[in-house]
Amino acid sequence: MMRARAFGVLASLVALALAGLAAVGLTDVAHHHVSRGVFLLIVVLVARWVSSSVLDEWGENAATRLRANWRATMVTHLRVPRRESERARGDLSLAIEHAAEAPVLERLRASAGSSLLGVLVIFWAAGWLGLVITLGLLACAAPLYQRAGRRSEVMAQQYQARRAVLESRQLEILQHAPELRALGAVTYGANEIAAISDSEHALALRAIRVALESSLVTEFLSGVSVGLVAMVVGFGLLEGHLSLVRALVAVLVTAELFTQVRRYGVEFHRREDADRALETLDFVVTDSSTPFDELLAANELVTDVHPAKVTLHLHAGDRVVVTGPSGVGKTTLLHTLVGWREPLEGTSRTGTDAIGYVSAESTLLSGSLRDNLTLGTPITDDVVTECLHSLGLTGPRFDNLDAELLSDGRGLSSGERVRLILARALLANTPLLVLDDVAGVLDESARDLIRDAFEINRTLTIIEATVDTPLITTPSERIELRQ
Repeated sequence: MMRARAFGVLASLVALALAGLAAVGLTDVAHHHVSRGVFLLIVVLVARWVSSSVLDEWGENAATRLRANWRATMVTHLRVPRRESERARGDLSLAIEHAAEAPVLERLRASAGSSLLGVLVIFWAAGWLGLVITLGLLACAAPLYQRAGRRSEVMAQQYQARRAVLESRQLEILQHAPELRALGAVTYGANEIAAISDSEHALALRAIRVALESSLVTEFLSGVSVGLVAMVVGFGLLEGHLSLVRALVAVLVTAELFTQVRRYGVEFHRREDADRALETLDFVVTDSSTPFDELLAANELVTDVHPAKVTLHLHAGDRVVVTGPSGVGKTTLLHTLVGWREPLEGTSRTGTDAIGYVSAESTLLSGSLRDNLTLGTPITDDVVTECLHSLGLTGPRFDNLDAELLSDGRGLSSGERVRLILARALLANTPLLVLDDVAGVLDESARDLIRDAFEINRTLTIIEATVDTPLITTPSERIELRQ
């Protein structure tokens, strides 16, 4: 950010100097030195264009570098466990875009701060009255900028929240369109989407109105300041104790001062977004280089759903089952054990980054069967087919690895989807496998085939969560969560 501040200070000083040079050029034109005055004005215009182009190019390059750096660390960021409220704070891609704007915003802040040196020029050119007018209107402008920025921020947050609800609801209603049509409730879904859409449009119009109001206020204050300073120097010209060049310097520097401050003030919303984005992306990664001979170690771990303290130490080949009624927090415990959620108390640590997680809600991707199972890893077709057959997935749908799967495996039964996701985990050769309540969607023959596959690989460590029997694994340890 030091470079951004340096650019900001330099840009504001150049702008103030060009304002003074423009005043000299206009004075020359007024005194009939037209050629020299026009030349100076052309120099000012060219210098402004070059300065603006250089700053824009620097801003784009800085943003590009930051985007590349943040995207390179995105995988590490996703490994960091966070509470549900923290993980729901926003899209990482959007956070990266906001964070990439930080250098430009820092430059604007430095420009606004250093442009305050212009008040000394105004005092020299227009006297104490011009100085008082400028400082007074700047003092009035600052809280108005903040108020307008906060209002814009609130409106933007409300709009984004409403838009997210609309998109989520649209997808949900489209997903259940056959059931709604069968119940004769299609009109209900359409009316609900229309109501959410209308509220989104209303929020968008309010946000535009707020932005226009704040823009009008800032432009009004800037115009009033320039007008009052022009009036002061006009009287000075009439009385003969002020030269034309000093009068023009006072007016143009006042305009430039408010331009720099206004540019920074109207970016209040973007500054808040950038600060939040940097906070989201500013994480601490635990050093995993320390020797760790256990696959998973949890000490008095408490989740934010269930108060039970769980202590668990897993080595290769251990099999653990987590039981409890539906809704008691088994899935939350599994997520916390493997480091996907932050514990409320206690600690949890895994000795591997490769974890196979299988649940009825696990998703398949749009693409070929091979792509879904290998995820880009070079695995021969024979190995993939053998794994599928070992889990009872045979027939034309599973023998052709180039067959395209629909989004999220539509057209497959729940049992087939679960076995495909299990096959994906087994092909990845993960040392730790987590089964989240999948036994209930499998018939007995499928469970037997899976048990046989697990028996072949006795070093595979498994954690299985289930409401009750039947179990897929034969556990060596049991954790029971009670209501």
